Amino acid sequence: MQASARALVSLRVPPGVDAGEATALLRAHLESHTPWGARVRTEHIGQGQAFRADTTSPAYRAMSEAMAVAYPGQELQYAGQGGSIPLCNTLAALYPKAEILLIGLSEPEAQIHAVNESVSPDELERLSVAEALFLRTYASGAH
Repeated sequence: MQASARALVSLRVPPGVDAGEATALLRAHLESHTPWGARVRTEHIGQGQAFRADTTSPAYRAMSEAMAVAYPGQELQYAGQGGSIPLCNTLAALYPKAEILLIGLSEPEAQIHAVNESVSPDELERLSVAEALFLRTYASGAH
């Protein structure tokens, strides 16, 4: 018989949802759905509020143009994942005119955050080209 068990649960919160409220709801759900008379103890380790980027900004337009060159024939897609880097909200509050882009190197086979995470060399090359084109375009002001 197992005397105890532990789990680390991470909660990704989308923009528009308060992280504190979402954490309280998750805690309540875990406590109210505990099977077999087990006892649950939760410990809140940390949290950050979700960040929502302005995808209509000049920086996003410049990155969209760069991605079109680096990934010919593929349409750019935006994905709101939740779990953003808490520093983004801090930077946005300190520098409200700053344009913040979060760029991630990923593809279906990458297995992000797994012990055997990997990156396709082709994907690495394409994203490197996109970032170089973005920097050239954005720095020149031609966006």
